[in-house]
Amino acid sequence: MKKRPNILLIMADQFRAGWLGCAGFPIQTPQIDRIAARGTRFTRASCVCPLCTPSRASLATGRYPRHTGVQVHDASLPLDAVTYYQLLRRGGYRVAAVGKTDLHKDLHEYGERGDLPYMYHMGFTDLCETEGKMNAAWPAVREGKPGPAGPYQRLLAAAGKMEDLTRDYLDRLKNRPPWYAAPSVLPPELFHDRFVGERACAMLRGLPHDSPWHLFVSFVGPHDPWDPPQCYYDRYRDAHFPPSIPPDMDGKPEWIRKRAARQTGGMDAEGLENMKRHYAGSIAVIDEWVGRILDVLEERGEAEDTAVVFTADHGEMMGDLGLVQKSVMYEGALRIPLIVSLPGQEKAESGALAELPDLAPTFLELAGVRPPDLMDAVSLLPVLEGRAAELRPFQLSELSNCQMLFDGRYKWIRSWNDRDELYDLLEDPEERVNRIDSLPDVVRRMQKWTFRQ
Repeated sequence: MKKRPNILLIMADQFRAGWLGCAGFPIQTPQIDRIAARGTRFTRASCVCPLCTPSRASLATGRYPRHTGVQVHDASLPLDAVTYYQLLRRGGYRVAAVGKTDLHKDLHEYGERGDLPYMYHMGFTDLCETEGKMNAAWPAVREGKPGPAGPYQRLLAAAGKMEDLTRDYLDRLKNRPPWYAAPSVLPPELFHDRFVGERACAMLRGLPHDSPWHLFVSFVGPHDPWDPPQCYYDRYRDAHFPPSIPPDMDGKPEWIRKRAARQTGGMDAEGLENMKRHYAGSIAVIDEWVGRILDVLEERGEAEDTAVVFTADHGEMMGDLGLVQKSVMYEGALRIPLIVSLPGQEKAESGALAELPDLAPTFLELAGVRPPDLMDAVSLLPVLEGRAAELRPFQLSELSNCQMLFDGRYKWIRSWNDRDELYDLLEDPEERVNRIDSLPDVVRRMQKWTFRQ
């Protein structure tokens, strides 16, 4: 029997697809680039929901949000859901996770060690779950008293720094504009993504060699608040980045116009550049710890026996079209980095229409475990192994107020209570000219894919 590979899945939160050195962007990501040097980078990969919780539920199940029961932010994956984590465990894998999972977002509780029994039901055998980026500042309330929600907050409380983080994030939330960015009030050794990286290295070092394993390392950055430690921000304090797409609202629906005015009203060029510098500093933290995790993998002698993936749950607008953060269907928020390195693979790029949940059947196929029939996702292995160039005729993404369909050239955004949009990404990659009224034949052709998955 062919040896089943270990699986190392590294995820960032709200990471722009193109902000990688290996993608030609003026930023230093040498450790993530190590994965790309021996793997396939999917240049048009997308999330199926540009929102944390639904996206991660879809990854877990290989299903679109409409089928998972998770279509909003503060929700939990239903207990009767079938996850690929469960199926890997049933197939003999140790299934470990460190960091943010968002599988029970409505319960702001993660356990003293980050290993609540709920997560064992979801399929994990080894756990150190933490709060998400913003949630790390809000203590849990038990019997009317505030206290640490999980292991990261316990670390901050023990160091006497919990109140500092809460005070800073409350100020950002209540008194600062959405594009505000400033270095962390915490010392580098207490920064959240360092905690995730340290625990991931410790988890990996401690995994027994008696069975194959799947380790999910989920960093909480570079999600806002944009607050890297000062020393990481300093690497980019004088940097200048490519310009953002101008905030031209011609042809955009009213809800987008209102969002842009709310998010970036009053932001000048220096404010935009400052935000990008802090975002880059946040990426630098993650990249450093990706390298340390890869080093531990080599120390264990398992680099040649492990499939390694770097990806994100969704992207980040970072000022494009006058927008920041997520929850829109434009390229900045929709596209994700997706780099897959299989044992023995060489460097490659693919323009196949990959979706984040495709990792679920991919991992199951690598493990020799049959995927459930109800999965919407498809395995990436035909493309990774050179047996196919395409995966599907279109990509789908959905939010509670809109849906996106993309056929490789045309993107149709359907707003349920507002104006639809249609963009020709071949001629208009910046999504500035809404062609919904001038290309009715394209819309009619794409209608056959709606509500079919």
